[in-house]
Amino acid sequence: MRPYRYAALAALCIILAACAALGLPQAQNFEERWGYATATHTAVMSAAAASVRAGELSKEDGAQVLRLADESKALLDAAEILSDAGNEPGANQKLALATTILSQLQTYLRSRT
Repeated sequence: MRPYRYAALAALCIILAACAALGLPQAQNFEERWGYATATHTAVMSAAAASVRAGELSKEDGAQVLRLADESKALLDAAEILSDAGNEPGANQKLALATTILSQLQTYLRSRT
């Protein structure tokens, strides 16, 4: 069953990269950017767990990645609350920070495989 999970994760990463490469419309508003970041969070969590199971990432490094991913999720939740309250500048700042963390985690995970 595990090989299917790895295949699904690889397919998700390929689809996300293909969307960017094909020039599909970038997320324009807060909700779209927040949704993309939330999907990225899920992908990072899955990739980190898969990397630990595959032995590509130590348990300690995996725990650090998951801790940072959890922090990014807290930022995403805070951004959503701020957006709902009408504080768009604050929401955008939290979203940008979460997105930066997630992007760095993706880069790190890619370098480990």
